[in-house]
Amino acid sequence: MKNSPVIPYILLTLCALFWAGSSVVGRHVAGEIPPLALNFWRWLFAFLIVLTWTSGELWRHRQLVLQKWKYISFLALSSAIGFGALHYVALQYTTAINGALFQGLMSICILITALILLGDRFGVREGIGVAMGFTGVAVIVTRGDVNVLFGLTFNIGDIILFLATMSYSVYAVFLRRAPGELSSSALMAGMFGFAALYMLPLWLVELYVFGRSVPMNLTAVWSIGFMTLGPSVLAQIFWAYSVSRVGPGTAGYFIYLAPVFGVVLATSLLGEQFYMFHAAGIVLIFTGIWLATRKQA
Repeated sequence: MKNSPVIPYILLTLCALFWAGSSVVGRHVAGEIPPLALNFWRWLFAFLIVLTWTSGELWRHRQLVLQKWKYISFLALSSAIGFGALHYVALQYTTAINGALFQGLMSICILITALILLGDRFGVREGIGVAMGFTGVAVIVTRGDVNVLFGLTFNIGDIILFLATMSYSVYAVFLRRAPGELSSSALMAGMFGFAALYMLPLWLVELYVFGRSVPMNLTAVWSIGFMTLGPSVLAQIFWAYSVSRVGPGTAGYFIYLAPVFGVVLATSLLGEQFYMFHAAGIVLIFTGIWLATRKQA
C-alpha cells in the first residue's frame, strides 16, 4: 500500500485542503494575530513535533545534514519564509479574489520554473490541462462574470503574493534534489528548524519595533495549532513525499484544488451560498488535473 501509485495523489489532494484552510484561517485572524508571529510559532511547534520521531534519523545522518545545511536552509527560506511569511503579510492588504488568482497561478509558475531551471518539458496535453485548470480557478474567483476581471486592482499585497508564489515554485522545483538518504519527515524537520531560526529575528522586529504581540486567547491557540498540524507538519511532509514520487510539475497541478476546497469550506463552515459558477469551475479544475496527470495510452 505504501508504494501504491495512487498514494501521492491522495496526499497532494490533502495538501490542497490544508492550504485552503490556511488561507481561510489566515484571513480570518488577519486583524488579530500578527502575520510574522503566526509564521514563527507554526514552524517552531512543527519542528518540535516532527523532531519527536526524526531525532534519531537526523543524528545518524548528522554529517549529511551538515553537508547539506545550505540546501536545507534554501528550502526553508523559499518555502516556509519566502511563501509562508509573505503570504500572511499579503493577507493584511489584498483581497480574497486576488489571492485566489495568484494561488491558481502557482501551478503554472512551477511548470515554467521547472522548464527554466531543470529543463523539464510539458506537452500539448499537459498545457491544455494547465489552461483548463486555471480557467476553472478564474471562473470561481470571478463568479463567472468576465467583467470582474476588468475591475481588478492590484496593490502592495498583490505584489507580495506574486513574490510568494514565485518563491514557492522555486522551492517545489528544487525539492526534487533532496538527498535520498533522508526521509521526507527528517528533511522537513531540518527545514522547520531552519525556518524557525530565520523567522526569530523577523518576529522580534514585529514584536518590539512594531509593537504587535500575540494575544493570549482561544483564537491564538486554535489558529496557531491548526497552522502547525495541517499546513505545516502534514502538508509539508505529504508534499515532499509526493514530489519525490511524481515530480514538481505533476504535483503542481493539485494546487488548483485549493480554491475548490476554499469554496467548500466557505459554504460549509461560513454558510456562504454555493452557485453554479462554483460547480462549473470545479468541473474544469478536475478535468484539467485529469488531462495533465493521466498517463499516455
